[in-house]
Amino acid sequence: MYLQTESIYHDRTAYGHLSSHQRSDMLLEVDFKWLMAGQGCNVDPIRLRNDAVYAKVCFQFALYSGCDPLRICAADLQAEFDGEMSVKTYSA
Repeated sequence: MYLQTESIYHDRTAYGHLSSHQRSDMLLEVDFKWLMAGQGCNVDPIRLRNDAVYAKVCFQFALYSGCDPLRICAADLQAEFDGEMSVKTYSA
């Protein structure tokens, strides 16, 4: 049986336009979203990227959770977001 999802795994060019860093960042966000879901919190990834207050609340919840992988993931993602914000602020 051929499923649509199989084409993603067989097509190595599906995310070819993204750099390895961008793919890594995308996976980090997906990990964060699913780890937060495991704690009963639904995360809006678009709002997470565009609303600094929302992101801060999400990260604070994650950093104080009892889930080690979530805390590590949140710290990494927050550092990435902080780096992006400083670049945006500097270039503006």
